[in-house]
Amino acid sequence: MFSRSFFSNLRQASFRGAKFEVDDVEASGGRRLVKHEYPLRDEPYAEDMGRKAREYSVRAYIVQGRSYSYFDARKDMLKALEGSGPGTLIHPWHGEVKVCVDRYSMRESMEHGGLIEVSITFAEAGSLKQPAATADTAYGTNKAATSVRDALKKEFMDKFGPAAKELAAVAETLQTGAALVMEYMGLPQALMAEGLAYAMALIATPSALFGALTGLFGELAGSGGASVDADSSYAFSSAPSRSLAPIDELLITNPVIDTPSTIVLRTTLAGIAVTELAAASAYKDFITSDDALAERDTTLAGIDVIAPAVSDPVYSSLAELRRAVAVDLTTRGGQLPSLRTITLPTTMPALVASYNIYGDADRADEIISRNRVRHPGRVPGQTPLEVLSE
Repeated sequence: MFSRSFFSNLRQASFRGAKFEVDDVEASGGRRLVKHEYPLRDEPYAEDMGRKAREYSVRAYIVQGRSYSYFDARKDMLKALEGSGPGTLIHPWHGEVKVCVDRYSMRESMEHGGLIEVSITFAEAGSLKQPAATADTAYGTNKAATSVRDALKKEFMDKFGPAAKELAAVAETLQTGAALVMEYMGLPQALMAEGLAYAMALIATPSALFGALTGLFGELAGSGGASVDADSSYAFSSAPSRSLAPIDELLITNPVIDTPSTIVLRTTLAGIAVTELAAASAYKDFITSDDALAERDTTLAGIDVIAPAVSDPVYSSLAELRRAVAVDLTTRGGQLPSLRTITLPTTMPALVASYNIYGDADRADEIISRNRVRHPGRVPGQTPLEVLSE
């Protein structure tokens, strides 16, 4: 019973489509080792340099009277063995293998008319892989954000460094402005309470205050280097829903009640908010190109809102930050799958839906989470579903 099962599963042997018979094969392989033997040391060291290329020694036959023409099969065999480049070897035991012909020998005789014996040594073809270099576009965003911070700090210090007491006079503006920044980020006000209290304690030291504000909003935005999942439920508001109204409100000036100090403070807070969110985009991991491009457009919109309100040095730094964000998110977004909408003909289990959509049942969880399906056994039919393009 086992013998019949074994032979019934064997495939017709061929190379580059040229068919032949085979009764045995020898396969060889191993590891590429460099043996180090040291003077006055009994114990050697074998350095493993990777796997050896596999070799297959095949004894093939072309037999008169089989389902193929003897002379046509002989001609096809010679053409296949002497063709350039790798080819596909189909072996009864080893299945399909990409190989190159290292050498072969062919034997015919009058004694065994109608029989050709071919001894072939195949070498594993493998693939030519070159190192792939990719530009670190996120680094450009971080570098540009640092330049904007430096420009903002210089203006802040030019205003408040010589007259630190003016900061105390605008403490209320600092609190209301910080609240608007939190609203722009889409975060609850309670998250900044402790950090803002610490910053307010430094109001007599302008340099330390600026550093505390940048650190506070930078940490909340995620620009400190920790990777942020763009689909995370606990993160600042997703790009498509982020409103620019709080930034607009920060930049509105009233000539009757606003002093130069309040204007500088409001502009500084708006600049910090936009800069830290732009810097945070470099650390965000996106699932789809749509997510990355939406983040890009909303971040650039924030930069465009504050650009007319800042001085020339800050504007120049902001322009470079804008360019860096556009390059980074456009580049990374182009490497990701995009979203598409499909409609299943009927309600079905997530495993079945995954197989019908992708030809792979392993992506059922992805369909469930992206479409917030309540029960994995019932993915709704006749309802538009979001799925990835790949």
